[in-house]
Amino acid sequence: MQYRAAKIDAEPKEGERLSGPDPGRFRFAVSSETPYQRNYWFGPGNEVLQHDKKSIRTERLDSGQVPNNFNHDPNKQLGIVDKYEIKDGRLVVEGPFSRSAFAQEKRQDYDDKILTSASVGYRVHKMVRTADPDCTCDCDECKAGDCANCSDSTCDCIARCEVRDWEPFDGSLVTVPADPTVGQGRSESGDQDFPVEFETVLRRSADPAPAAQPAIVVPPAQEKRNMAETAEKTAAELELARRNDIMAVATDSDFRKYVTIDEAQKAIADNTSSDKFRDLVSRKICAANDASKVGTAGSNLFGEMDKSDQKRFSVFRLVRSLTNAARPGSFSASLCDAALEREFSDELKKRLKITTEGPLIPDSMSRALGTQGIGSGAGQIAVTSEAAAVATYTRPEVIEILRNRPRVEQLGARRLGGLTGVIRLPRQSGAGTAQWVGEGAAVTPSDLSMDFISVTPHRISTQTAWTVELLAETAPDIEGLARADQDRVILLALDLAALSGPTGGANPVGLMNLTGLTLLSPSGTAFGDGGKPLTWADILAFESTVAAANADVATSGFMFTPEVRAQLKATPKFASGYALPIWDDGPKDPLGIDTQGPAGYRAAVTNQLAKNGTKAGVTGSILHNAVFGDWGQLIVADWGAREVVVDPYTQAASGAIVVTQRALHDIACRHVAAFVANPYIAIS
Repeated sequence: MQYRAAKIDAEPKEGERLSGPDPGRFRFAVSSETPYQRNYWFGPGNEVLQHDKKSIRTERLDSGQVPNNFNHDPNKQLGIVDKYEIKDGRLVVEGPFSRSAFAQEKRQDYDDKILTSASVGYRVHKMVRTADPDCTCDCDECKAGDCANCSDSTCDCIARCEVRDWEPFDGSLVTVPADPTVGQGRSESGDQDFPVEFETVLRRSADPAPAAQPAIVVPPAQEKRNMAETAEKTAAELELARRNDIMAVATDSDFRKYVTIDEAQKAIADNTSSDKFRDLVSRKICAANDASKVGTAGSNLFGEMDKSDQKRFSVFRLVRSLTNAARPGSFSASLCDAALEREFSDELKKRLKITTEGPLIPDSMSRALGTQGIGSGAGQIAVTSEAAAVATYTRPEVIEILRNRPRVEQLGARRLGGLTGVIRLPRQSGAGTAQWVGEGAAVTPSDLSMDFISVTPHRISTQTAWTVELLAETAPDIEGLARADQDRVILLALDLAALSGPTGGANPVGLMNLTGLTLLSPSGTAFGDGGKPLTWADILAFESTVAAANADVATSGFMFTPEVRAQLKATPKFASGYALPIWDDGPKDPLGIDTQGPAGYRAAVTNQLAKNGTKAGVTGSILHNAVFGDWGQLIVADWGAREVVVDPYTQAASGAIVVTQRALHDIACRHVAAFVANPYIAIS
């Protein structure tokens, strides 16, 4: 890294501090085109930084990754550059001061004009060296015609070095302008170990001599560096990478509403690792969009309505109105006044900034309507909006015995609601490494590997035929039953997609098909066709595999099929001694999940898991799936509304109206290493 000094020439407005109102901002020029003599690996030269948009790499400036440090010390950050301009041969930077006590102390010195010097830290990528062959210098090099390597620092023919490609790394307030003879890349030995492209041109010569060379690595000094120097350089590079990554996340347009520059600066000051900061931002995004806390756009808008309007809101009335619009006279006008429902739809479209073919209703009418009892006796339907019941909107016997049980959200998957577009979650996918090195040995670079999880809308539709007679009913229990049925259908489809959605389709990719998912095999005694059951050792393998990936948490849980549960309850942990079953009867929560299942973890049972697996060497067994992991790593995204489209023609002959509901959802996994599956379990 090289440095340039500059004087601060800003003037305060009358009656104001130079830095303006709290927390204050700085503005100063950090570089110019003034020649600056340096000792390069080829000898002395007058360095001139070209100041135009073609010469300055502005990626760091554009993304907010250029800090304002004190005396170029990365541990004493004063602020961050958020604006800049290249004008009149100068680079001028501007940005907010940090709210830290140290930064505000230096801000006072800045206002009082005690800190009057600034300096830029930068890296040279391309330089053009111009020498004079007709000089009259008496040095041996000039007499020999090698003016480019003149050793007389007072000679007028000293090489002019125009830097035509350079990159600023920091703009700092300094007490003493940078000394060109010290610091990395500025010593007399020219110890630069980054690629610099050079071109040499002779003054008053029509042709370049020699021609432009390809990029070369400037040879570093040959003296050995001791282990302390090596460690110091490595630590500085890692620290710079940490700071740059944290600021890159904080200034990303997708994350600005979830994290502030002040939080990023605090994380830097607190030595928070970049992966922890990314995880913090990811968790804040999830928390800010957690449907159980903030709801969704549809349910929130419904909640803003008067209680009387909530009770009057009717999907049946909306369907009747749409049917009459397409086929007049299907229903009497008194049954088709859907002004309330259409007004709701128009407002929801405005909030979501979308256009749709049909009107919108809340993403789940059951959740939006809150707790209510419909009907009585054995057929009673209990609808709840509690977070735990997001995964079970209805719990009547008449539905439960006919449907699979959706367990993904019950085990802890997080639902993000009220989204309006693609959402990204930052994630660290690889870690840097520490190395022991001998004296004089080089350190192998190891970078943090970062990526993002994108949650993208996928359309899911459910279609049903409601008879004209059914739609003519105005009793709330009939409509409630019909709504709950469609809610349940979509919920089960989401749950199934989260578990086993295939690749390459319009659906989200499910957990069982994610790249990187660890698959285990049973170790029990093989049946005649080669299939094997689970054993106690296999249960422990689930746990140890996730723990080996540093993904084990106390709230992890199992998911089995009913047949595998029965097998585990009939299989002893150990071949001899007291016959304790692998899965003993224990307490259950209100949703029917065992709170102390195998190995003490929560365990749920569902027919949503596949029971049709195959494996080489197994000829007849039907192989079942089982999954274990931290279900909180799984995300169910909900864009907050449901579109209703009516078709009164297709089944008109049978007196039915086809009603289609469309919703936008996606499934994402933050860390697939938090899960392990066994898809090869034989039952008999």
